[in-house]
Amino acid sequence: MEDLEEIVGCEIIVSVVIPTYRDWNRLRLCLEALEQQSYPSHKFEVIIVNNDPDDLLPSDLSFKGYKIIEEKKPGSYAARNAGIIKARGSILAFTDSDCIPDKDWLFEGVKELERSRASRVGGKIEIFQPENGSRYAFIYEKYLAFQQERNVKVFKKSVTGNFFAKKLLFDKYGYFDERLMSGGDFFWNLKLSALGEKIAYAELATIHHPSRESIMKIAIKKQRTILGYYKETYSSLAFGKQLIILFKRVMPPVLRINYIKFESISDYIQVLMIRWYVELVGVKQLLKLQWANKK
Repeated sequence: MEDLEEIVGCEIIVSVVIPTYRDWNRLRLCLEALEQQSYPSHKFEVIIVNNDPDDLLPSDLSFKGYKIIEEKKPGSYAARNAGIIKARGSILAFTDSDCIPDKDWLFEGVKELERSRASRVGGKIEIFQPENGSRYAFIYEKYLAFQQERNVKVFKKSVTGNFFAKKLLFDKYGYFDERLMSGGDFFWNLKLSALGEKIAYAELATIHHPSRESIMKIAIKKQRTILGYYKETYSSLAFGKQLIILFKRVMPPVLRINYIKFESISDYIQVLMIRWYVELVGVKQLLKLQWANKK
């Protein structure tokens, strides 16, 4: 990418894009963290995209000059695309309304873009247990949620909870697929990686993300991600390959999580059992989708 010296003449270098849906309280914490950024405040803007225009802004929520726009089309990728269109920066920094950026998040993300000469950067995501959240859900997501470093380094993809990209990529390759309710960031990144665009991992560009409150909410997320997987991949496979995938998913996932460094045997067993349950939820969802499309 260009050296920062080449773009420093721009009033705004980075545009932070945050989609939100009925999540004002957690967004408040995110904005407070952005106010504490070590990156110069005059060099970045924050664009908040309200994905439910019928949900009025709380009167006590101050945006302090942040830009807020509305996107009526449902889905976080439609919201992010709306934010991208309005962005003035040559670098886009994505996070979510439930995330709390570390004070050096923007500084380290932009620094890694420059250092690595990559066009995209995925940053570190640390999971914390929210107040009144399930301990089991926290343990599960602590080890398995996001896996950002592995996704970036091995699979060349990143989630938009902590993601930096040159804005020109969206002009060149297209925007996120707004038809998808989940997985749109992965599919977009995989497309760009296949076309030769470099992605790097920023260990020090950290976002703090709450674990889900319950195992049920983890299962609901699985149903949503399976829908995207079904549309983009599974439905186009031959019947034999579909059966192989189903068979693998119903087997105990011992070997599929052996690359994770568990802190205790207890954590390992808990994660293993929850993962198996979540995979079975995914198999049920795949079968339901397949049956519905045969009618």
